[in-house]
Amino acid sequence: MKNFVKKEINNLNNNENYYGSKENINNETKIFNYLLNNKIVNQDYFDNKLKYTNVELLEEILKEIN
Repeated sequence: MKNFVKKEINNLNNNENYYGSKENINNETKIFNYLLNNKIVNQDYFDNKLKYTNVELLEEILKEIN
């Protein structure tokens, strides 16, 4: 999952057309569901990060996974 998150961050940083694409939305959904289903974080975790950009949130998620 770490590599999957890193790839998603890379895609967001290096392709201005990637954000909001179907692939981006599907990949972020997979990441978020993985975290919730494996009880790595809970919904409050996401609620507390509502003002984060997608990249910022994914970087925080990497910290949780490590």
